[in-house]
Amino acid sequence: MKITAVNTHLMGITSPGGQAPSRNWVFVEVETDEGITGIGEATTEYHEQAVVAMIDEHFGPLLTGQDPTRVHQAWQQMQRFFWWRGGVVASSAASGIEQALWDITGKAYGQPVYKLLGGAVRDSVRAYARTDLGLPTYGEEASAAIEEGFDAFKFGPGPYVEPYNDEQQVDVALSVAREIREAAGEDSDLMIDCGGIFSKQAAHRLIDGLREVRMLFVEEPVNMDTPRGLIELRQAFPDVRIAAGERLMTRWQFREWLEQGAVDVIQADISHCGGIGELLRIASYAEVYNVQVAPHNPYGPVAFAANTHAALAMPNFMILEHCRHRPWFDEVQKFGPTVKDGCIDLADRPGLGIELDWDYVKKHPYKRLPLRTFTERDGGLPLV
Repeated sequence: MKITAVNTHLMGITSPGGQAPSRNWVFVEVETDEGITGIGEATTEYHEQAVVAMIDEHFGPLLTGQDPTRVHQAWQQMQRFFWWRGGVVASSAASGIEQALWDITGKAYGQPVYKLLGGAVRDSVRAYARTDLGLPTYGEEASAAIEEGFDAFKFGPGPYVEPYNDEQQVDVALSVAREIREAAGEDSDLMIDCGGIFSKQAAHRLIDGLREVRMLFVEEPVNMDTPRGLIELRQAFPDVRIAAGERLMTRWQFREWLEQGAVDVIQADISHCGGIGELLRIASYAEVYNVQVAPHNPYGPVAFAANTHAALAMPNFMILEHCRHRPWFDEVQKFGPTVKDGCIDLADRPGLGIELDWDYVKKHPYKRLPLRTFTERDGGLPLV
């Protein structure tokens, strides 16, 4: 079997209510001369067109004519044959292709991907919900998730203060956290994604205030350019799990963060870090340090399916992010994994177990995303 074509498909979706672009899903389709087709996802905010160009102009031509079931060999070529390494564009492009190659391999051997990875080490994959529905209040978002059967919920630091002031933002975030805890109940696990916007001093006050709310983990509380800030926070708050990692690619970038003890929870992203195989290699490295993995996954249904297979085969898996972009998430699938009572139901279909409706994808074209911007009182930019 040989690869005959590597295609990309961009699908734009809007925020709840259809008022603004929310995501552009980047799907990868790999075709073969035996009629077996695989799909992957390389969604990357603000770099979608660059990722598409990397696949169409570089990785696709490289792999055409090769055996798609030699997944690791293809990955090594994408990693090592191009002079510039370590960037999110190339790594995301490789991630999407790699997932599609696993999909083809599973279909060729008549097995779901997780069985090719060594088989399941757990009976179910737990997922958490987010503030994705566009409801009027944070409490209503949390209540809706609990009513759907989720027992874990993640939220952000609340509406951004303008001009930006991180000490005032701490007050906003703590108010949101208390509202969500009251709505979600005492038995639900809560997480906050800070997006790296707080100074070390503000992050200290935030984490101290979150103790009464009880968090499963605190994500990216400070600037993510180096691991130093997280190391200091872990030392100051040994009773609070610190999570990060969505902006790191491949095991080489994760190495420093793990060896220096920057995190309790690694959030590698299957659409950026290198794909299914690389996510599992990162997880194996994290296991050496007793670090759990909660994959970052605010993307589409193919990434969701690929993550589910990886999580089934990952000993130190913790919980999986699920972004409920409705109705697009469900309507673009002909079939795929479903969520029931906060856990993912994966039918044992060969490959990744998901197929997309390409006509539906074409009906939702790419739209440029608005940037997340911060400006201080004097017009300068904060170090976020």
